[in-house]
Amino acid sequence: MTLAQSTAPEQSNAPGPRGLWLDRIAACLPNYAATWAVLVFTIGTVVVAGLQRHLDPYQGTQRLVELDLGEAFASAAVLSLLFAEPRAPSGLSRLDLGVLVLCSLSWILPESHAVYLGMTLAGLWLLVGRSRASMLRDIAQVWLALSLSQLWGKLAFKMFYLVIEPYEVSLMARVGRWIFPDLQSTGSVLSTQADWSVIMLEGCSAFHNLSLAALLWLCVLKISTYRADRGAFIALLVSAVLVVAINIGRVLAMVPSRDAYLYWHDGTGSVIVALASAAASILPIMIRIERSA
Repeated sequence: MTLAQSTAPEQSNAPGPRGLWLDRIAACLPNYAATWAVLVFTIGTVVVAGLQRHLDPYQGTQRLVELDLGEAFASAAVLSLLFAEPRAPSGLSRLDLGVLVLCSLSWILPESHAVYLGMTLAGLWLLVGRSRASMLRDIAQVWLALSLSQLWGKLAFKMFYLVIEPYEVSLMARVGRWIFPDLQSTGSVLSTQADWSVIMLEGCSAFHNLSLAALLWLCVLKISTYRADRGAFIALLVSAVLVVAINIGRVLAMVPSRDAYLYWHDGTGSVIVALASAAASILPIMIRIERSA
């Protein structure tokens, strides 16, 4: 007796090429969705703050084309972190996405700096959470640095400016007397002649440039994926000294006459100072990174 043996092919449970592609797409969708959520939150906060700041009817139309350097670098840093490894696990949960949505409600606040309240809360949420991917911690650090520069640093400076101002004006006067021996300093007023003087107001302080320098320093580190070391912190210190020196030079250049004031405060000189401050903030850390490569 012979046994009949079936020759029908056995069915395999392995997915075909089409199934493999669908599985890969399904696996990537959560990461891409989280990536876009972080990107939209970052860009949305920056754009809303910019619109509130630059669409003020009392500002000139030229403000429409201005872009805050700190916001631009922070956005670039987040983009760099997100798309360096787009398929890497994001670590964002549904709760995290819900927190981002809630934090985005700060966009409706009628003040450009207050918009960053939501970014502060989102950055703290991601930073203190457990089992976060390193990418999310880096993004949280950028968010907090940007919020510090745009919101909390400005609030702290307003609160303590009356304490800081005498020391800053005194430093400017001491440096200025090397150039103008007859420079007089009275309170917040600097003068070299009886009919002209410069009054140091809050916006003239180097503090704002220092907070921007720290933000740019951090963004360059994140974009280059360079971990902060002793050399990086020395570069930050060099940037701080240069930024303060540039601001002192600008204020002293406005002291001699009204024409000098208009040039360095409202004219081409203000653009030169802004570019010099940006270069002083970026070049030291870039040189450090280049030398260590």
